[in-house]
Formats: sequence, structure tokens, C-alpha cells
Amino acid sequence: MKIDLGMIGSSAAACGPIAARAEQVGFDGLWASESVTDAFLQSQAALTATTTTTVGTAIAVAFARNPMSTAYLGWDLAALSGGRFVMGLGTQIQAHIERRFSMPWSSPVARMRDFLTAMDAIWTAWRTGSKLNYEGTHYRHTLMSPVFTPPHHDLAIPVMIAAVGDRMTELGGELCDGLILHGMTTTTYLDEVTLPALRRGMETASRDRSEVSLYCPVFMVMGDTEEQFEEMKRKTREQIAFYASTPAYRGVLASVGYEELQPELQALSRAGEWAGMGDLIDDTLLGHIAILGRPEEMPKLCGERFSGRLDRISSYHPWPVDDDRLAEILRGFAGGAENRAQEVAR
Repeated sequence: MKIDLGMIGSSAAACGPIAARAEQVGFDGLWASESVTDAFLQSQAALTATTTTTVGTAIAVAFARNPMSTAYLGWDLAALSGGRFVMGLGTQIQAHIERRFSMPWSSPVARMRDFLTAMDAIWTAWRTGSKLNYEGTHYRHTLMSPVFTPPHHDLAIPVMIAAVGDRMTELGGELCDGLILHGMTTTTYLDEVTLPALRRGMETASRDRSEVSLYCPVFMVMGDTEEQFEEMKRKTREQIAFYASTPAYRGVLASVGYEELQPELQALSRAGEWAGMGDLIDDTLLGHIAILGRPEEMPKLCGERFSGRLDRISSYHPWPVDDDRLAEILRGFAGGAENRAQEVAR
């Protein structure tokens, strides 16, 4: 597994220094999130501040944009970085698309398929000089004159989509270079829902597992002292409770026998009783979702849980260590992978 740094900044202005430090310390990749600023602006700042790491959006909201505008962004960032940019897209939810972005909403899987196919048609036209003539259910792109065609390049632009449910996961296995999973998951859910859906999608397109990368920000609960550890556990319980209150994650809870907790948490969230929701996440559920230990234990613990399941991970929470210590821990992820490979070979 590769070890990345997720959520590299809350603003584009902050991303450059964070990205440069992350590359120096030894992270394999960086991910820009989209909450209070644009993920593509963050990615540009990170790419210009680095030379070797990959930089991706995790995620940029697809349905707040259109395939053409997104294709331009991906094309230009690939050129800027020499092919280090990864296009990570997500749907968001209906309320945000319609009420925050004032954009249309429809069946998210079908619309995402149309979006991805349209974007690929645009990039193909730019690469080959062929006529752009895409007519889909939701998107139509039939005009591309030379004056609006960007400078040619043949750099790859890997595309990943965020997926929790089986249908979106299956779509990713069929059409995408990877999936961006959510930290709100369990190994049971990965084995019984995510990976089988991924295989179905790959089989539809006659693809191999090596062609699809799985990335997940993991809840790593870390601390050197009991006080630090308990504080991190508290924050993680609250974050898990927030996600678990959403119906989309009921299947994740059901995978470990906590299905009935979802409507209880949802009722509390609707009543605005956020303060006590984390108390409903007991140690057993916390252990199913999060990995708990000292920072130096994370390479081993993550390898034991996710080796053979995931290809890249990051810590959902910031690393509570200085740069020298962090650099040594990150080397443990690479060393652990090499050691496990040697054990398999033997």
C-alpha cells in the first residue's frame, strides 16, 4: 500500500507549503478535498509546490460542474504536472446539488456514467483531432472548434470516483482507474459489498484488478499518552456518529451488526442533539471502523487490516508527530509492503 496525505488544506493558499512538506517527509500522494474552496485550485497549488508526488481531488463535486469544464481542468493540470494529477470525482447529495449549487439532480449512478463517458469523449477528441459528437442522456457536447482546443498532450489523466454503495462501486470497476472509498467502512463491508461489486464492474469491461486502484482515508486513532489517545477516540466517535446518522452508511453498520443504530443517530441529528451522538459509538464499533495504536504501529496495523484489499491509504486525522518521526513511520509503510511480498514469495 502507498501512504498518502489526505485533505491537504482548507484553502489554495495553504496547500503549497503543506504539499512541499508532505513530499519532503515522504508521502506517496496528496489529496485535495472540496469543502470551503475549490479542489482544483488546491491541486494546482500542490502540484506547483512538488515535483514527484501524485496529487488528486478527493473529491471534486462532479454534478456542480459539467463534463467540458471539468475536462479542461483535468487536461491543464495534467500538462502542468507532467502527468501527476489524478481526477477524483464524487456526486455529493441531492440537497447540496440542488440547493447549494443550483444544479440538476437525477439518478446519480446513471448521471455519473454519462458524465464520465462525456469527459472521455472530449479528451479523445483533443488527443486524436476527431470530431466531438457526444450525445448522452444528461450531457451533450457536439461543438469543438480549433480556437477552443487546448494544446495537445498524451499524458494520462487517471479518473477515480467516490463510491460507498454497490452500484457506484460497480461503475467504477467498469469505467474508472480507481475508487475513492470512505473511511466509514469495515473489512466485512469491503469483503462482502465493495470488492464483489468492484469485480462485477471489472468483469463487465474485461478488466483486471491491477487496472483499478482503491484509495481510502482511514480513521487512525493515535496517541503517545493516555490523554492524547482518549481525546482522539472521542473525536473519532463523534465523526463516525455524524456519518452513521446518514442512511447511505446503514449498510456499513449492518455489516457488523449495528444496523439499528443508524435511525437512532439520524433522529438525534435531526433534533440537533449532536453533543451526545458520539457516546453511542461503543468500543466494538469503533474497533471495526478505526485502527487504534501508537503512530509507529500504524504501518503494521494498516497492513494487517488492508493488505490485499486497498492500494493506497491516508490518515483521516492529522499525524500527531514531528517531521523526523513521521518520515521514519512512512518508511515503515513501504518496508512493510516489501516484507509481506517476501513472505508471500517464500
